[in-house]
Amino acid sequence: MNKIKSIIALSIIVFIPFGLMLWIRNHQSTGFASLELITYPLLFGGLSIAILVFIKKFFLKEKLIDFNSGKGRWTTDIFWGLILTVIYFLLFYLERLTLSNVLQFNSNRELLGLMLDMRKNPLLMFVWFGPVLWLGIALYEELIRVFVLTSLWKWSKRPIWAMTVIFISAIIIGLAHWSQGPYGMVTIGIKGMVSGYFFLKKKRLMPLVYAHVLYDGIQVALLLLTYPDP
Repeated sequence: MNKIKSIIALSIIVFIPFGLMLWIRNHQSTGFASLELITYPLLFGGLSIAILVFIKKFFLKEKLIDFNSGKGRWTTDIFWGLILTVIYFLLFYLERLTLSNVLQFNSNRELLGLMLDMRKNPLLMFVWFGPVLWLGIALYEELIRVFVLTSLWKWSKRPIWAMTVIFISAIIIGLAHWSQGPYGMVTIGIKGMVSGYFFLKKKRLMPLVYAHVLYDGIQVALLLLTYPDP
């Protein structure tokens, strides 16, 4: 029965929303405007976080401490977040040197348009680097990751199963970035395996969130500073 409830919960929180996300992406011919790229992550991510918490507490009857059960405090969380950020950027440059030669990358013209709009509108920049990045992107995606991990790890205590689940979660998160092409899916999947292994060892959510915010935020900030005016 517990496995059945886990499958139902995963379907509601992960599989069905991600499937709808991919379907919308594949059938959205005009792309998203800057305001939509601000509001959709906030609405979708915020609502999904609320549903995840509700289902975990009241349907699965599980404690939220599963997401942060390892030993640590806010200072060590920040430290590990910085370490993970360095690892992500090292992987980024290694992937650019290797995988970019064999895998296609679809540039995100929508995000680029948003970045250029943010140059003209400081309010857009504040909202994106604030609630959108922290809640709608980083916290949402990392909560999904650790929910998949903790839910499936309950099925078996075998080490091989733990590593298999990390691989599964990395594939799920990678496929969610379908719009970025094979290169984006594979490289995000690789970073996902690093994130999953870190959570296996430390059982701390916030370092993953900090690293996600820093990794995405630094790249966007550099783009804002260096991309030439149209």
